[in-house]
Amino acid sequence: MNEAGARIARKRFAIVECYRRHDEVYLTTVSLLKQLGYDVHVFNVWRNRIKNSFVYAPGLKPRIRSRWTASGVLAAVRKERFDLVVFNTFEGSEVLSCAQDILRHTPVLGLIHNGSMICRLKEYEPYLEHPRCRLMVLAPHVAEHFAHLAPASTLTPVFFFDEPVPSIPRTTARRRFCVQGYFDPRRRHYDLLLKALKDLRGEGRTDFEVYVMGRSFDRRFRDFARQVREAGLAAHVHYSWKGIGYRSYYRLLNSMDFILPLISPDSHPVYFQSKSTSSIAAAVGFNAVPVTHERLAQHYSLEDTAITYRTDLLPALRRALDCNDDELAAMRVRLATVRERCLTDSLREFSEAIAAVGAAQPAAT
Repeated sequence: MNEAGARIARKRFAIVECYRRHDEVYLTTVSLLKQLGYDVHVFNVWRNRIKNSFVYAPGLKPRIRSRWTASGVLAAVRKERFDLVVFNTFEGSEVLSCAQDILRHTPVLGLIHNGSMICRLKEYEPYLEHPRCRLMVLAPHVAEHFAHLAPASTLTPVFFFDEPVPSIPRTTARRRFCVQGYFDPRRRHYDLLLKALKDLRGEGRTDFEVYVMGRSFDRRFRDFARQVREAGLAAHVHYSWKGIGYRSYYRLLNSMDFILPLISPDSHPVYFQSKSTSSIAAAVGFNAVPVTHERLAQHYSLEDTAITYRTDLLPALRRALDCNDDELAAMRVRLATVRERCLTDSLREFSEAIAAVGAAQPAAT
């Protein structure tokens, strides 16, 4: 087959993200589909396109179709025919209705970000046993949460770039920690961090700095920032504004030594049952060592690549600060191995999910 004929014969797969979130997830999906030889089309809202999660992945080159609204995105994908449609966020009545329409003629994969919805919402029942529909999750424990209702494949979103990502200038003699994602005490235990940082300063330590993402004018953030100032930690805690673009977000992550998920089975149990945390994906993807609860490390098979704690964060922060450069480099080597394993496993499971719903393989080139 000549090159022109190969392009015509290539299967066309669509990825749909109609919400103003989760657009860093579909970088991994696009990368895997490209490896499998498919022609990939991404349907998203203009906000996602402007923030541009592909900024450091120019080699992916998906065909991006953007609309102003969620309904506009869904209407656009309805108008065309693809060999497979992947819903990057498989939730919401509009999305499920769109999937129902598409399933009349095209196989569907749906990424589940919150497994509890599968268990409690009847709206998902038509998709659980549909022969052309397969659910996918971002961590294996999410699939286990609803395994009694439907099988699911795992796609671990740890691919973010295919060219070097710049880093921000280093601060001399300080190790860097990052709390990534929107500032939201419902999702992260900031009080645990604040207590540990106060204790570090009480010990006379100045060899650390923490980047807290998601600065806003919200009262909860103002209260946190005030407590930081009152504790004399202002020189050690830095903030980035909520909603920054991916260029800045990735540069910040690529400048970190450690990532702090700040969740535990007691403070945020859903992340150990039915939801995945983006902090682990960010840590693996950007080779920043997680400082995390030991149960979370077990959930993600990171026991030998993370610094862990049970109830008190302070000893874990001390271990992170006291490890020498060689020890940190060795942890990062192991973390890079985890990333490759995650991508290899995701490619296999993604291929199996495509086959399960009956989407044809691309023609040989």
